[in-house]
Amino acid sequence: MQNYVVGIDIGGTMVKGGLFTNDGILVQKLSAETRVHQGSDTVLKNLSTLVTSLQKYGGRVLSVGIGVAGVLDVKRETLLQSPNLPELDNFPLKRRLAEAWGIPVFVENDANAAALGEKWAGAGRNLDNFLLITLGTGIGGGFIVNGELWTGEAGKAGEVGHMVVVTDGVPCACGKYGCLEAHSSAEAVKRMAIEALQAGVCSSLKNLSGGDYAAIDAEMVYHAAKKGDAAATEIFKKASHYLAVAIANVNNLLDIHNFIIGGGMSNAFDLFAPFLQGEVKELVFTTARDKVTIVSSKLGNDAGIFGAGYLALKGLK
Repeated sequence: MQNYVVGIDIGGTMVKGGLFTNDGILVQKLSAETRVHQGSDTVLKNLSTLVTSLQKYGGRVLSVGIGVAGVLDVKRETLLQSPNLPELDNFPLKRRLAEAWGIPVFVENDANAAALGEKWAGAGRNLDNFLLITLGTGIGGGFIVNGELWTGEAGKAGEVGHMVVVTDGVPCACGKYGCLEAHSSAEAVKRMAIEALQAGVCSSLKNLSGGDYAAIDAEMVYHAAKKGDAAATEIFKKASHYLAVAIANVNNLLDIHNFIIGGGMSNAFDLFAPFLQGEVKELVFTTARDKVTIVSSKLGNDAGIFGAGYLALKGLK
């Protein structure tokens, strides 16, 4: 009888899951709303429903890997703080899920899991050192150093989304001001678009949104920019500028030259990559300009579930 593992990516908006064979083949993937605003019990129920639904496409599930947005304790058992999942702060995620399912559960930060996914089956397969940056509702990062995930002394390395890129910038969900997440995420793109329209800037976004500015999202801004909308294009230029500052700082500090852009906003990579690459070259040392590479994720939004699946498989060995 074939055995399976499940990889789950818990995001601020959606929970995504994948069923993998014990030799790493993706069999099926499903998703559901996180609904974290309804509390931890609802999240646990949704996770259990997702695992049960995935199990119908295979056989016995031996273990589950979890990637979750936020800072975990060193032992990877408790979610200490999550700006986008505040209802789960200090929540013993690993223990509660293992008790509910009766099988081993392995937990990692979602961006770290995505980095593992890219190393295992994506754009980082042939790279020993890289930083994966996930651009979505928030911004996360995962370091692969010498072929292995590097989480730092206290387990929170890679939180590039909370690197301050504007000292007097806008508020971030973490409580600070000027974080990269507050200036280059999908939410930041949405905010900048609404601010532009409210300031009277001429843009097709007004018609695309039907006048309902709350309906605007990063994908809408992307499509407007692709059609030549000047205001939408300027928004992506601004987001790219701050992302370039972060990438250049990482390169200057750690001498890492390979960067992979993942998350939902990586779908717009073709639009903002020229701006991003040009700005990075201006910000790094001259000797690094021809060495820095910035590519789009090969796994896209599936990187997290692949990495979580890898965690589940590796944990059984």
